[in-house]
Amino acid sequence: MPVRHRKNKKRSTNGLAEWESVFSTGYDLLWELQMSGVEVDQYGRPSLEEAAAAWQRLGEAFMELPRHPDLDEPWALETFGAPWAKGKRRR
Repeated sequence: MPVRHRKNKKRSTNGLAEWESVFSTGYDLLWELQMSGVEVDQYGRPSLEEAAAAWQRLGEAFMELPRHPDLDEPWALETFGAPWAKGKRRR
């Protein structure tokens, strides 16, 4: 019987995998954003405008990812607020 390949949910969210560490910490820890073409500074931080736009686009999907209960609140949530705060929550 052939092997069933599982779809990698983390990589199927239109760039969420590249932005995940930035949303969590404010830094591109593995330089994934830079490798995908997003400009970052010498410390691995994208511009706030670009991060805010990505947060509005991808923030709800990020908040649905499982998180360890001992982790602090994500940087993007502290900085930009809830991704659905500027309008109705999409569902």
